[in-house]
Amino acid sequence: MKTKTALPAERRDFLRKLGVGSLAAWSLPSLAFETQLQTIAPYPGAAADEKYWQQIKKQFAVPENLIMLNAANLCPAPAAVNDEVRKMMLGLEKDVSFDFRSQFPDKRKKAIEALAGYMNVSGAEIGITRNTSESNNIVVNGLDLKPEDEILLWDQNHPSNSTTWEQRAKRYGFTVKKVGVPAAPQSVEDLIKPFRDAITSKTKVIAFSHISNTSGIALPAKQLCALAAEKNVLSHLDGAQSLGAVDLDLKDIGCDFYTSSAHKWFMGPLENGVLYVKKESMANLWPNIISAGWKESSQTVDEKYCMLGQRNEATMAGMLETVQFHQTIGKKNVADRVSQLNSYLKEQIKSKIPQITFVTPIAPELSGGVTVISLPAKKPADVAKVLYQTYGIAAAPTGGIRMSPHIYNTMSDLDKVVNALKEAAV
Repeated sequence: MKTKTALPAERRDFLRKLGVGSLAAWSLPSLAFETQLQTIAPYPGAAADEKYWQQIKKQFAVPENLIMLNAANLCPAPAAVNDEVRKMMLGLEKDVSFDFRSQFPDKRKKAIEALAGYMNVSGAEIGITRNTSESNNIVVNGLDLKPEDEILLWDQNHPSNSTTWEQRAKRYGFTVKKVGVPAAPQSVEDLIKPFRDAITSKTKVIAFSHISNTSGIALPAKQLCALAAEKNVLSHLDGAQSLGAVDLDLKDIGCDFYTSSAHKWFMGPLENGVLYVKKESMANLWPNIISAGWKESSQTVDEKYCMLGQRNEATMAGMLETVQFHQTIGKKNVADRVSQLNSYLKEQIKSKIPQITFVTPIAPELSGGVTVISLPAKKPADVAKVLYQTYGIAAAPTGGIRMSPHIYNTMSDLDKVVNALKEAAV
């Protein structure tokens, strides 16, 4: 029989916050809490722990008559994060003095260290921005590029990692080449080959989304970054759809730059983003937003690239709570649950609504937390409107009918979604 070890002080404090002032207590045995979290089985075994995920759902303010399936765009934050942000916002409204605000630099530093640990990189390589778009623009506008250079883009990139490159190319004369992958890839190689074939001696950067927000296709980031490094090409990975949804390890992936937002899958406070710059790649990137506090001698990503002027520091204070929320559940457990939910949703749609067409690959190794479908003779916007107004299901008409279930969704939620789609398909 294993001896129970005491929870670290930080973890005890975090669990206390979840029970005090939150929507509902976790209702798990206090002494067995950490043990139960650690023993949740990956898909498909996690189905046996559905009651646990029902308790997780209670940490979010979403009422029972609504089902949020739009994590690819915006997520609710758990109670502990909202409590911290509200406390800081109220404190700031009462007291905007330098004395009160002197606590924010330390909170920022702790949040950066927590984010670095979560992504398995050093704190000096992480900065906090306002969202993925801002982080992408810092990379796009910070690299030295010449007219003879080429940039490879996935043609499914978000505009902040696509149109930004095109606009800069018009000004500086370099070439932007877009790479397409098969609409229905059958293997990981199908996703790598188009990039391998497109690289030339002029290629300087490969910029791609980790997971497409329009098709749900997940690119093999580690293999593509290795391919780029082999060709002496920089890799820029847009992680808007992966931070908080996959078991992220940036050191293992090997990208030069990684960007993301807190308000999507990470379930963090609004107007906060992440910028990662590999230590060895900092020399390639110039700062392009400079405000008070910036120094030529700055050696960290946050100090060198993220001095953005007056910020909503009260929301940033919730970043540490967000990391702790993920760590308490377990980063891999969160990723496994996202995979389980999407696999279940696909299986149920496929078996019960055969007329539906999948835009997203069925295979989990080729897709992420985004599932996109289309209904014959139905406009996605019309279906999304019916889903919300009639059934209280928030999806998105993006690339089709886009559904992005997360850990605040349960299997019974998805059963309701499938039934609603079945009726909408008629």
